[in-house]
Amino acid sequence: MSQRIRQHKWWRGCALALIGLPAMVSAHGANAEIPSDNPHRSALDIAVDSAAKDYFRHRCHVGVSMAVVKGSHIYFYDYGSTSARKAVLPTPKSIYELASVTKTFTATLAAQAVVDGRMSLDGDFRHDLPGDYSNLAWNGQPITLRTLLTHRSGMPRDIPDTDALFAHKDAPDFAARMVALNKGFGREQFLAALHGTRLRSAPGERQVYSNAGFLVIGLGLEKVYGKTIDALLHQAITQPLGMTSTGLALDESEQPRLIQGYDRYGHPAPYHPQNAGAAWGLYASTEDMAKYVRWQLNDGDPVIHLSHQVLTGSVDDGEAMAWNVGNDHGQPIIWHGGGSFGMSSQVVLYPKQHEGFVLLANDTCAGTESALKAMAEAVETGK
Repeated sequence: MSQRIRQHKWWRGCALALIGLPAMVSAHGANAEIPSDNPHRSALDIAVDSAAKDYFRHRCHVGVSMAVVKGSHIYFYDYGSTSARKAVLPTPKSIYELASVTKTFTATLAAQAVVDGRMSLDGDFRHDLPGDYSNLAWNGQPITLRTLLTHRSGMPRDIPDTDALFAHKDAPDFAARMVALNKGFGREQFLAALHGTRLRSAPGERQVYSNAGFLVIGLGLEKVYGKTIDALLHQAITQPLGMTSTGLALDESEQPRLIQGYDRYGHPAPYHPQNAGAAWGLYASTEDMAKYVRWQLNDGDPVIHLSHQVLTGSVDDGEAMAWNVGNDHGQPIIWHGGGSFGMSSQVVLYPKQHEGFVLLANDTCAGTESALKAMAEAVETGK
């Protein structure tokens, strides 16, 4: 693998405002240069810089890190700051929350289980769970791996139930209330609550986003392999790929590289609860995620090939194993985004071009997740 880690370049005189909302643009105006390590040499550099300037027109944004994978080459770009209160440029080693991009890791493990003959897409998934969950069926129709992976299982969004909180997701205390609801709610509590869970629709009938469904997939993976989800992630993904800064928990030595996230009001946000797990609980750096993207572009790998196959819908508008599948200006595109209380993420793949992007940001401003995807699309079009 050829990597080019950009040398840091700061524009002097660039200071952040000391209030909650401000990122770089609010401190300097819409036309100000944003601190960056982009060397502005190649056509790719220029395309990235143009997309980043568009991104930072939204004054709420604080910082963003991007990795662009083109064949065997990887290029890193960082903009803005790790903090809204002082100018500290992120680096490829800065650690972010991946939020729901975690689901693609869980889905890849599930694809491995199908390839290994440990799971099936359309069998009764209750057989893969640790216990009797006869309740996870609708008029005798059980949940399946296919319906769980495509958010069509009928499972609630979360366990414990967060519907009342999501009805007021824009409330300033949303994150604090979510943290309080999940405090002390670990694996055993989830298993107990799962026995009392009732499906809200027939599996396969309609799509309703479900973190709980991916936690259920995680339980199934643990059962069929006899290992924890942490061990499976390490064994199948992070260790083989050399992703040394990726995991459901961070070592003490990694804590200083974990950056601060900010909510849509510019307030420092808490990190996800520990029980986010297989649904939205991973941390990673862009340096690590570039390795993951490069692997995801290897369609010759039977696990990757299976995980990108359309399960519902079509190649122009469908869902694979967690991944969204579509078309961008005639090119096949595969992507998945995520958002925690204070961070946003996107992984965007162009398999036919053998190109991919990972974008990690330390804010959850209105529209950040989609803006990250738009950055990748703009770079792909403009380079």
